[in-house]
Amino acid sequence: MYRENLLRQPFFQIHIYGKLMKKRIILILFFILSNFVFAQDSLFFCIRVDDILSRNMTYLPRSIFHFQDTVAVRGGKVTWAVIPHRLIESQNEDSVLALELVQSVANGHEISLHGYNHICTKCNIEPWGHEMFCPNTGPLTLSEQNTLIQNGLQVLDEQIGITPTSFVPPGHYNDTNTFNALLEKNFNLVSTTGIADGYIHKELFQIQRDAEFTWALNSAQYQSQLNAALTDIENKFNSKGYYVILHHDYFIRQGYENGIVINWMGELLDSLNNRYGSKIQYVTLTELMEHLKSKIPTTIENSIAKVEEYMLFQNYPNPFNPSTTIRFSTPPQPSPYQGEEVREGFLVTLKVFDMLGQEVAILVNGKKSPGIYEVKFDGRNLPSGIYFYKLNVGNFTQTK
Repeated sequence: MYRENLLRQPFFQIHIYGKLMKKRIILILFFILSNFVFAQDSLFFCIRVDDILSRNMTYLPRSIFHFQDTVAVRGGKVTWAVIPHRLIESQNEDSVLALELVQSVANGHEISLHGYNHICTKCNIEPWGHEMFCPNTGPLTLSEQNTLIQNGLQVLDEQIGITPTSFVPPGHYNDTNTFNALLEKNFNLVSTTGIADGYIHKELFQIQRDAEFTWALNSAQYQSQLNAALTDIENKFNSKGYYVILHHDYFIRQGYENGIVINWMGELLDSLNNRYGSKIQYVTLTELMEHLKSKIPTTIENSIAKVEEYMLFQNYPNPFNPSTTIRFSTPPQPSPYQGEEVREGFLVTLKVFDMLGQEVAILVNGKKSPGIYEVKFDGRNLPSGIYFYKLNVGNFTQTK
């Protein structure tokens, strides 16, 4: 309707002798305007697969091509979160997977660094779930994390000649030392959980993954998980315009349940293509970052003018020891006078509570001008456990 009315305006009433020429010009204008509108409605879809080169030898063959080809033939791309050390372990002596990774990148897919060996060097309590940050014994130093990242980069360079610029923290455990180590090694993108999308530390950009539906998928869950995925994707497309779906190496193999996850993914992408057509754009994590950069402020300092709503972000790192950072935003308030905005500030409180609901810290209590703020919470004098933080601004309240 918008395009039709626009063509009727005097600006578009092109007076040319001959009905055929006039009709052609109007059709050309309609085509241009249609493409412009569709370009604004693009929906971005990213596929991330973690633990590539996992030691799991149960499901064979270990090839990534079966999953990749199913995705690619439908227009999709894959970001492979690779554990580098696996390339130099005995199960990969034939270099088959190394060659597959090289070819995959040549075909437009992406490799993301997934730690070094996905093994914690500091504890034996949970040795497989983390590497860069140990939630049981405390954080690794900047130097230790630097070494792990450098070792991972070196293996990838020597084995496949590829230097990634995106990083997926093993177990999603990370802290400020992780972020600083990544920046020192020229990474510009991290994808972890519990942190809102955008610039989280200097020039380091964060993209949070969405849901995973195929962990240990079986035939009984097949349709319900497919329906759940389509619903979640539609909701996220409507709210933010993009989606990052997660899978794990061993379940995407042809040898797992006769390729059930491969078939599931093909059916999911067919449904998305049928539903959204040319609106959907398949991207890697890095390509999604480039799209989001134009929409998300580059730094906290210059983002004040772009704040449009109250938001309480997830703290990072999470879990933490001994301190963590909390971000929140406050938008300009409407004025009763000619649509102006009130910018002189309003009362903001940010408090921390324990599991019993007892207040343990007041981080903010005073007037704040519109903008995005960072506050550090130091819990070194508090016992280990779960804590909640609550933001109050006027009638707005949110707890995380």
